[in-house]
Amino acid sequence: MKQASFIDKEAYCQYLFDSKGPFWHIATPGNLTEILFTNPDEYRFGVTLSAICAFESGLTVYALQVMSNHLHKIVGAPSPAHCRDFLGRYALRLKRFAASHGRILELPGFVCDPIPIPGIQSLRNSIVYTHRNKYVADASQTPFSYPWGSGGMYFGFDYKTLESVKFNDLTYREQRLITNSRPLVLPDSYTVRDGCIAPESFCDWQTGRSFFRDAHQYFNMLTKNYEAYAEFADLCGDSSVLTDEEMYSAACALSKKQFNSSALTQLSDSAKADLARRLHFDYRAGNNQIRRILRMDPLVIEAMFPVAR
Repeated sequence: MKQASFIDKEAYCQYLFDSKGPFWHIATPGNLTEILFTNPDEYRFGVTLSAICAFESGLTVYALQVMSNHLHKIVGAPSPAHCRDFLGRYALRLKRFAASHGRILELPGFVCDPIPIPGIQSLRNSIVYTHRNKYVADASQTPFSYPWGSGGMYFGFDYKTLESVKFNDLTYREQRLITNSRPLVLPDSYTVRDGCIAPESFCDWQTGRSFFRDAHQYFNMLTKNYEAYAEFADLCGDSSVLTDEEMYSAACALSKKQFNSSALTQLSDSAKADLARRLHFDYRAGNNQIRRILRMDPLVIEAMFPVAR
């Protein structure tokens, strides 16, 4: 069977982008939000809320990640108002859920505008950035292993083989345990697995994967394109962008280009300071990450980049 050419693959991706949009990146800023989810049951509810509120707001979800203090959703929606409606519904239900468990949430970060996605490459970057989020923050995770998102559906595990039950076939009591609300009628495609609405049943990951030419392109983007992800972090209010290994590779490349040496520990103090500024401002490296990679004095780093107390 003849394989499609690069041009044909790219043309199909562009066709999907033109026919499925507009697209938006819903990102609640982690730097403005308190801890949302503290245990697996709360994460399950966070995923379930994603399904319910996306349906009620008329969104098509292509990628998602539920983090401890913020959310990422890549969606198709007619207007930004639909995305704001999603956030309003999500915040209201989450506050009620938290109150029923003795917690008070303010959620100021949920009053935000979605980020418009202007082109196919920006859409790909947004999806990859979303799936990298937990991987960057937690060394025990890969972009495919995090259970509270869609990363594993993209050229990873075949989720169609997992056993689940239809949400609408559950009893009222079973539904209430999952949704913490009155009875709901959701799309018949929504299923329940492991105590929450299964992400693969409400996330259109088949179309999401088709925004990439193939698995090779997706995996290549997961492991490269550092500058683009730093820009996304600025827009989303995220702190971490790169793992230590990725930051080290970026630092070596910068050092080789600027100082003609990739031996970071052998650089002069002034060269390390220059490199630290590049890593901090261009790659959003944190103080501890700079200390680990450049072996700099923590007091020097603290003086360069004071941390708000």
